[in-house]
Amino acid sequence: MERLSQKKYINQESKEKYRVQLGSNNLKSSFSHAIEGIVTSIFQERNLRIHFFIGFTVLLISLFLPLNENDFIWLFFAVFFVIIAELINTLIENLMDFFSAEFHPIVKIIKDISSGIVLWSAMFSVVVGVVIFGKGLFGWNLQIAKVLGLTFVAFFPVVALFLEVKRWLRNRSK
Repeated sequence: MERLSQKKYINQESKEKYRVQLGSNNLKSSFSHAIEGIVTSIFQERNLRIHFFIGFTVLLISLFLPLNENDFIWLFFAVFFVIIAELINTLIENLMDFFSAEFHPIVKIIKDISSGIVLWSAMFSVVVGVVIFGKGLFGWNLQIAKVLGLTFVAFFPVVALFLEVKRWLRNRSK
């Protein structure tokens, strides 16, 4: 029984010692930490600053277009989605740098995939933007966005297949 009590005391002592790292149960502190995380990411990541600037510009322009509520929702979703993806990418890159200071091929793959998530979300946002701004500014129909979306979805598998065939041919000739 004494051992259990001692373990509980050590656990509590550890939590107190590292309370700053663990966060807080206080709602105000939780928001403060979250805001600090976003601000730190903005200062740390150039691409996040670019995404915030583009997102702000897109949403500002949308205020002056005759858009319905669904268009606004899709624009907000697209902008927030890219920023969320970039924040997750920043998190993953920092975690990988923390756990592996030197180059490792697996860390490179993880970071590349994380960056790919941001690229994919940005391409989604471009398709949404083409649909909404194309209609609002130029009177475009949906066909242009359909072609663009199909091109984006087909591009990466086609490139991957091309690179794999190229590698196979190179290995076959050796």
